[in-house]
Amino acid sequence: MAGSSPKSIPSPPPAGDDGQPHAHAHADVEADTYSDAGVTTSVTSSVFDYEYDNGRRYHAYRAGQYLLPNDEKEQERLDITHHVFLLSLNGEPCVTKLENPSHILDLGTGTGIWAVDVGDLYPSATVIGTDLSPIQTPWVPPNVQFQVDDATLEWTFPKDHFDFIHARTLAGAIQDWPSLLKSAYDHLKPGGFLEVAEGRADFWCDDDTLTEDLATWTWLTEFRRLSAPLGFDIAPKLPALIESAGFVDVAQTEKVIPLGTWPKDKALKEVGRWFRVQFIEMALEAYSLALFTRMGGWKIEEFQVLVAKVKQELKTNKIHLYTYSSFTTAMKPKTAAASS
Repeated sequence: MAGSSPKSIPSPPPAGDDGQPHAHAHADVEADTYSDAGVTTSVTSSVFDYEYDNGRRYHAYRAGQYLLPNDEKEQERLDITHHVFLLSLNGEPCVTKLENPSHILDLGTGTGIWAVDVGDLYPSATVIGTDLSPIQTPWVPPNVQFQVDDATLEWTFPKDHFDFIHARTLAGAIQDWPSLLKSAYDHLKPGGFLEVAEGRADFWCDDDTLTEDLATWTWLTEFRRLSAPLGFDIAPKLPALIESAGFVDVAQTEKVIPLGTWPKDKALKEVGRWFRVQFIEMALEAYSLALFTRMGGWKIEEFQVLVAKVKQELKTNKIHLYTYSSFTTAMKPKTAAASS
């Protein structure tokens, strides 16, 4: 969506589980104010040699590949984002319906909260979470383990092995999606499932509450310009990419995520409350800091002034922005085997 008007509206999102298109989040608006509601690497000392930039901490393993930080503030954001995903799926950890899985892989596990939840849900399954950063909790169920790993390199797991591979919010970290999806295909059992969950890295507004004189407009326009080459908003392309990798039964489900508590719908209001907390307090800076200063040439002082203005505008709840959480699911054909 880079380069389009911030008020532009995408094509109607895919139908929900009930077969009906999702209603736009702006249908009913209620005023409110803001309130906080391939190579597997052992965890050696070198992995903890983090890099620091403008007061934020970034991972050391294959440094520079991922623009988001990995410090405690970012870890808190990841856990709140997990809660937003759960709310959008009515408490379910994924769209895919699993029956007695034995081996589950979580790519880009972050803090490991999804892997831990799924490990509790399926105690007979072995759950492996991989990430570039060793930031996962040590307190895990006995069937859950974490590895520092770069999913863009050659995988060392057995082929035709996993019942389910889950990947969430990898956009911007993956430059070669066909290669990643081929690895996922090869390492799934025939009949195994893939699910890629992404937050749409863009916002939409269906009314005139987002205007060109606002700092939020300036931020969104610049964010679109700088993030477009990085593929942050990969979700619309995923169905075709996954189908090209050989998967079948490819489907995509999108859920409305308001930025704020302005919808009257109680469920949307609760999702929007949590999403606004993580965006204003954490995501706005996490997604923008390195992007604007490293790639956009912004001075840190200019960036801080812009972000402060955006936060104040969004706290008023007068700008009716929304985005989507997107879930693309697929199956490896039951008669297929991993390629040699």
